Amino acid sequence: MNSTSTNRVSVAPGGKGVVAHVGLHALGSLADSLGLGSALTSCIKPTSQRAPRHDRGKVLVQMALVLAGGGESCADVEHLRAQSELFGAVASDSTVYRTFHESDSAQRKHFARALAEVRQKVWEKLDVTSDPA
Repeated sequence: MNSTSTNRVSVAPGGKGVVAHVGLHALGSLADSLGLGSALTSCIKPTSQRAPRHDRGKVLVQMALVLAGGGESCADVEHLRAQSELFGAVASDSTVYRTFHESDSAQRKHFARALAEVRQKVWEKLDVTSDPA
């Protein structure tokens, strides 16, 4: 299962394919390069024998993109679904709803730990401990 929230694309001025949400694609690509979707997926225990069609970590990252783009509800994931060339296979709003409601407080603590680990990677890459002067 693919846990990346975006597809690889080439962005160039004056091209033929005009797309909306290319800024969200850049944000999603950053999340993918940091391994955010995979980190979240590793926190999720399967709820049934059957593997879900959409990776739950990817669903969570894509919903973060929806929120960053001004979305307010699970139904707003349709903005990403309409741009499959950028975001690939995007879950339906009912899958997003289930993803949120399948998590309990213990799982949300695991999510917080995974996010802290990814955030630590970012700080390490930025090397914020060095003196800029």
